[in-house]
Parts: sequence; structure tokens; C-alpha cells
Amino acid sequence: MARDGTTTERAGREQGRTMQQKPYRVLIVDDEAGIRKILRLFLEIEGYSVYEAITASQAASVIQKERPDLVILDVILCGQTGFEMCEWVKSNPETRDIIVFLFTALNQEHDLQEGKRVGCDLYLTKPQNPKDIVEKVKEYLNKKTPVKTAS
Repeated sequence: MARDGTTTERAGREQGRTMQQKPYRVLIVDDEAGIRKILRLFLEIEGYSVYEAITASQAASVIQKERPDLVILDVILCGQTGFEMCEWVKSNPETRDIIVFLFTALNQEHDLQEGKRVGCDLYLTKPQNPKDIVEKVKEYLNKKTPVKTAS
């Protein structure tokens, strides 16, 4: 991500989709650059288009513009919590089908319950092996109906 908050996209090879279909789009929202970098690397190797955001407001802009298939969302963010962000995504008819993983160091029972309450699809606690996260991304996206491009 550029310092000015803009997002970048690098599409890898198209994994699991035909040439008429777009690669799945994944948004990583985390204020830790190292986490974004390693997740981006592992996801791009698997062929996903990857976007990044540092804050909830940047994430909202990317979600509205790009409509990612899946969001990996830290809970502790500047401006708005990941819980609030997830609830916004899941309560909006235009975005409610986006898969949301909450990825956080918060691991108390009330945190897990809040994740369920706001509608997250998967609650992951830090630290996690990036390969395991990519496997979960594959698992959840394989259940999703692919988006076809116009021919």
C-alpha cells in the first residue's frame, strides 16, 4: 500500500477458475505492515488479487469500489473497530455476501461472541501460520459462486 492510503493490486495466476472468470479478490485490513506483506505474498502465490488497507475508512472505500470476495480484517483498527466494520459489511445488502474473517489477538470468549454477533464468517486469533490462513481462504472461496466476466 502506498503511504497516501491508496491500494495496489497485483493479480497472480488464476487458481481454480477458468479463463472467463476473474481471480478471487481478497482485502487485507491490518495496521501491521508485516502481516499485510506476508499474507499478500502467500495469497498472490495462490493466484488471488490482493488489496490492502490500514484503516477502517480505507477498507470501506476498497469494499465499495472493488467488492472483494473475502476480507481478512483485524479487530483493532484506527477509527472504527473490526467488529464495527464487519457489522457494516454484513448489514449492507450490497456487501453482505462478502466473506469476512476477523483476524486478531483478541481471544477472550466475549470477543469470539462479538465476532459471531456481527456476522463474521471465521474468527482467527493471532498468531496464525499464513499457510493455514490461505487454506481457510481457499476453503471458504470454493464454497462461493464464481464471478464471471463478460466475454
